[in-house]
Amino acid sequence: MKYFFYLFSAVVLLAAFVSCKGNKDASGPIAVVPNPVSVEYGGRGVKIPSGATMPRLYESVDKKLATEEYILDTRRGRVKIRGGSDTAVFWGRQTLLQIIAQVREQGGNWIPGVLIHDKPAFAYRGAHLDCCRHFFTVDEVKEFIDMIALHKINVFHWHLTEDQGWRAEIKQYPRLTEVGSVRAETLVGHYGSKEYDGTPYGGFYTQDEMRDVVAYAAERFVTVIPEIEMPGHASAALASYPELGCRGADYPYKVQTTWGIFPEVFCAGNPETVTFLEKVFDEICDIFPSEYIHIGGDEAPREEWEKCPKCQALMKEKGFTREAELQSYLVTTIEQYLAGKGRKIIGWDEILDGGVSQSATVMSWRGAKGGIAAAKMGNDVVMTPNIYFYLDYYQTSDPQGNEEPLAIGGCLPLRKCYSFDPFDQLDDSEKTHIKGIQANIWTEYIATFDKVQHMALPRLAALAEVAWSNGNRTEYDDFVDRIVRSLLPIYDERGYNYAPYAFKDIE
Repeated sequence: MKYFFYLFSAVVLLAAFVSCKGNKDASGPIAVVPNPVSVEYGGRGVKIPSGATMPRLYESVDKKLATEEYILDTRRGRVKIRGGSDTAVFWGRQTLLQIIAQVREQGGNWIPGVLIHDKPAFAYRGAHLDCCRHFFTVDEVKEFIDMIALHKINVFHWHLTEDQGWRAEIKQYPRLTEVGSVRAETLVGHYGSKEYDGTPYGGFYTQDEMRDVVAYAAERFVTVIPEIEMPGHASAALASYPELGCRGADYPYKVQTTWGIFPEVFCAGNPETVTFLEKVFDEICDIFPSEYIHIGGDEAPREEWEKCPKCQALMKEKGFTREAELQSYLVTTIEQYLAGKGRKIIGWDEILDGGVSQSATVMSWRGAKGGIAAAKMGNDVVMTPNIYFYLDYYQTSDPQGNEEPLAIGGCLPLRKCYSFDPFDQLDDSEKTHIKGIQANIWTEYIATFDKVQHMALPRLAALAEVAWSNGNRTEYDDFVDRIVRSLLPIYDERGYNYAPYAFKDIE
């Protein structure tokens, strides 16, 4: 496993420091992100041998501990990690990585004597990557998984279909990748620009590649949740199979070359649409074993439905009075189908429009209001409000002065990410419906994986701390100090392209 390589490499480099600088203890308290539940100091600590070996790890599973709860003990001359599961032991190793990084950074060869007890506040701690607006290789996706696992983030939300490209191989519908994975060209500059690069752009993941990513993530105790967009953001699918759109098989749908919201949506009144979606999800469920399947649901204009004879006939048949109910019909139909496969749906907060079953989980992105409304209705919620956790936003209030790369807009400094209160406006009974928190990376203006890292780091650390340590967070300046001491050395060692100006908002 790659993480064992990181641990081994950390010790090799540490040994090099030792040979040059001699024995030296790590000074001051250790720094860990996210902040552990408790840290007690004392005892001998653990010497890292001068050779290229690591202190032996004594790992065990303790069923008295919760599934993700671990105890890391270095007080008696050895490193012991006990966890409630293999997952918990793995999180303990990520903490050890950070401690070793601090020791190494100070030129030392002693892991201090500590007893760390830790467990997460939320079971769902997610990071999303849009691979549709811009495509990232399997190796880059795996590196993203390594990045989030370092931060004890345990869900990878993989955005696989969009207006600008369909990225998942579906064997029953080969045109989805033959046609839908390639756009003719791409917008140059910001939204509203009239300039295009004139170069076809494409890429998709084979089913074997997606299975490989799922297996890679599982080794790092990360669950992959796939997203197949419906009923909107469907241009690439309709370019492949135009008969599924309200304008019919003869309409020249295209894979979109710019960004935004487009009127092209799946025809809710066409029975073939449901058949298509069910067959797509058959193959998706065969690849992805996750409990949740993300069905999108956001930004679906209804003008096409208003003019479509098939959609209007379905509304009359069902007694619907609003086109929003057509979206609810599609969502509920697919939810029931997936339930028959033992799966649950999760969707953006627009799935609340027109009504949604109480078994659906809502991902609140338009601020926190959708999540608050869903929790009050009794639905489970993952909070991912754009104003706190859309990592495609600028990181400072002066992007030009700080020479930030082009972004979609907005201003989301590290401090604001860290300030999010997931329980705002909820009473105790409603708080139980907040299952987790997620950060999203949309890639209209992120064409390379190097830039993905730049936009994600260090802000992923804030997501990690809010999701893991909520209720146990420290003052912001202490949080930043812990990032600098525990994570930046690892970012540097791995070559992650983090944004140093993200710290400029420190007061």
